[in-house]
Amino acid sequence: MTNKIKLHRIGAFLLRHWYEVVATIDRKIDIIFWPTIDLLGYGLLTIYINKLNSYAGLAATIIGGLILWSLIYSIQRDITVSLLEDAWSRNLYNLFSSPLTKEEVVVGSLILSTIKAALTMILLLFLAGSLFGFNLLVYGPAMAFLVFNVFIFGWAFGFITSSFILRFGTKVQIMAWSLIAILYPLSGIYYPLSILPPFWAGIGKLFPVSYIFESLRNLILHGTIPDTSAMLAILSLNLLYLCFGIFLFMKGFKHAKSRGWFIHPS
Repeated sequence: MTNKIKLHRIGAFLLRHWYEVVATIDRKIDIIFWPTIDLLGYGLLTIYINKLNSYAGLAATIIGGLILWSLIYSIQRDITVSLLEDAWSRNLYNLFSSPLTKEEVVVGSLILSTIKAALTMILLLFLAGSLFGFNLLVYGPAMAFLVFNVFIFGWAFGFITSSFILRFGTKVQIMAWSLIAILYPLSGIYYPLSILPPFWAGIGKLFPVSYIFESLRNLILHGTIPDTSAMLAILSLNLLYLCFGIFLFMKGFKHAKSRGWFIHPS
């Protein structure tokens, strides 16, 4: 019974991080400042593209791609950084000497990253609508499906990144911000994978995000909802990555515990 997930312990985990968001400038910057700067930069680019009378809807695909990529980046970063913050503050020993279980940490991390990403998304949707006339919500259930799967992949990649921190310590903490960048050119955020060399396009197809962004472009440019094959590819790959990410996280947790890393994180 001691390993049973308890909602009050998950709530305590979330409350601890909420206090941190309220008390620190850098956490507010992560949620608000950088996503806003990205949106403004690319949003102004789309105004220029529209003035060039480029292909109708191209500017909207850039803004939509930016919003979804910002969500992926924010979700995976928040899962990993929440672990790093406890390592930096030497709080891991206190955290895991409490009744809190690793399963509750997983659930709490999912909820925490979702709340933060939702706040970021609300801000970006407001700015995109008020400044550039772009409304992601008009695309209905098909867009909801894509956004939901963006969250799943963000969770998966966050746990994969965290597993490296647990396995190798804070010396690989740069992965919290940079590892996801490997997928940036391979995901087809602003362009179809067909423009990549065949080898790299094949690599890109191994990740669900490439299907998500391709579906996003088709939805905005042509009003075409994802077909069955695309949805199955997105869902099956996402499920695979999420299971793999949680598996690596649990293995990393076990390794960190066996070498005493929670007592002396480095």
